[in-house]
Amino acid sequence: HACGIVFHDAVATDIYVLSLHEALPILKQGVSDQEVQLKKAGIDRKKENQLYQQSISDQRATQTILTMALDRMKKFYTPGSLVQIKAHNGVAPPPPKPKAYEKSAGAGGVLQLLAKCISDAEQEEKELEIDENNSQRLYSEFVAATTNSIEADRATIAEKEKHTAETAGALSKTEESQLANTEMLTSLDGQLTGLHAECDYVIKYFKIRQQARQE
Repeated sequence: HACGIVFHDAVATDIYVLSLHEALPILKQGVSDQEVQLKKAGIDRKKENQLYQQSISDQRATQTILTMALDRMKKFYTPGSLVQIKAHNGVAPPPPKPKAYEKSAGAGGVLQLLAKCISDAEQEEKELEIDENNSQRLYSEFVAATTNSIEADRATIAEKEKHTAETAGALSKTEESQLANTEMLTSLDGQLTGLHAECDYVIKYFKIRQQARQE
């Protein structure tokens, strides 16, 4: 009965060790995959940020150029601006001419167009900033979640490796006990065989020996 229990424990321990050995490679592969994903996400985030920086620089440069153009156009199309500039420089303004400011007829459309382009560039810059902030937030959340998962898996791996070592030690002891039991059974079986032979001899020659003693 005791030998049966030892054998059962050995089988159960062997199955448990096998299960741990099967689980460990899966966990380690999962950690490796997550580390690759984390590295790839970092590379992609860097590229996205570089693109954002370039786009922001382009939008701000566009705004600067358009603002300068708008200021020049306002001076050009505003009636009296050229007269005021020349008067400030000590040069007498020329006498008014008929239709001298016909050029201002289309000023409204041009100035509005430039102002709209500047407004569009400013709005594009704001949208780029919003997208960048959202991308950075999502990346930070992904990094935090993935890092926590990797740390948890590593802790699980360490725990399972510890259990594997402990279980392997227990299995070795169980196998030693099983071997000792086997040797004991062999010894008992030999003793039983010897006793059986002696009993058979006594039974076989009992009457003859009894008769010999009576005589």
